[in-house]
Amino acid sequence: MSESLTTDDKVDREEAIAMLKRHSSASASWRAHCLQVGVAARHLAELISQRGHPVDVERVEVLGLLHDLGRSQGHNLRHGIEGYLLAQAEGYQEEGRICLVHILKGHTLDEAVRLGMLTGEEQIRLEEDGWRSGDPSMEEKTATVADALMSDTGLVPIEEKYANARRRYGGQPHHYQDEAWVKGHAEEVSELLGMAPYDALKEMRDDLL
Repeated sequence: MSESLTTDDKVDREEAIAMLKRHSSASASWRAHCLQVGVAARHLAELISQRGHPVDVERVEVLGLLHDLGRSQGHNLRHGIEGYLLAQAEGYQEEGRICLVHILKGHTLDEAVRLGMLTGEEQIRLEEDGWRSGDPSMEEKTATVADALMSDTGLVPIEEKYANARRRYGGQPHHYQDEAWVKGHAEEVSELLGMAPYDALKEMRDDLL
């Protein structure tokens, strides 16, 4: 097992966008989605910060930008682990966590293997890397909620995004579990915002198109 790559340097917005460009074409729809989620995530984080709650606004934006990095390798349940490994290879293991957090949605690594999100060998590697399966950071929660509110057509309620996913991919049991997990974190973000995240983003809808 090779030693995992890490760095103490933080990824800033410019580097996150550069990473997206290195791994995608300008016409890639998933890259446009990442840019939208970055804008939405930053806005939510700024509002949380303005209300006096501790949150790293810059980091939230970066996580929103990078969450779907793994779609450069394929549009399936493996895009979480693929994104994590790409970010790790470039020295940004901590930022790459969002790629897995937003696809695992609270599932354990054992469950992720059963669902086809990663292989048993990748599970062992994650465990050796010190993967933390516990509660995500507030920055990770905020970025994940922003992703759940953004579809290919722009801002949508979480219920609508998951209903569309079930129509597209079939109503698998884990889809309902995933939706419940996201809604739980959306409620937590709502308490910090003083309003629903969807309502907080409606005022900037034009910037999310």
